[in-house]
Amino acid sequence: MASRTRCQSMTGGKRQSHVIDSDEPVALGGEGRAPGPQDLLLAAFNACMTAAFVQEAIGAGITLTHLDIETRGELPTRISRHCEKTTDASAGRLQYVIHVSGNGTAHQFECVHQRVINASLNRWLLAQNMTIEGDLILI
Repeated sequence: MASRTRCQSMTGGKRQSHVIDSDEPVALGGEGRAPGPQDLLLAAFNACMTAAFVQEAIGAGITLTHLDIETRGELPTRISRHCEKTTDASAGRLQYVIHVSGNGTAHQFECVHQRVINASLNRWLLAQNMTIEGDLILI
């Protein structure tokens, strides 16, 4: 059940090409040779949150010296037949911790985190059908 996705994008007039391989674990009928789709979804979540955090920190005049986002949890295992929001335990839950340091105050970092919550499209999309809890730890 392996798949290969070829992506092309334009950023600032520069063309970028990427190849992303995906494979299901052996237990789900794949060969386990590449990250599974849910692994890639979590990677996209972290990348989006990281990019948004850097952008918001720059906008607030904060210089970051360390930024690490660790995410764990379970993604939803099913959706309703009509793609309606679910309220049961199958909806999934993600928990992330942002470890950050820089020249900002605790209040400034909290404000940046709140703006990231509002600006991260991938976070918003996932939050439509699951609980997402985040912590911010200044180091």
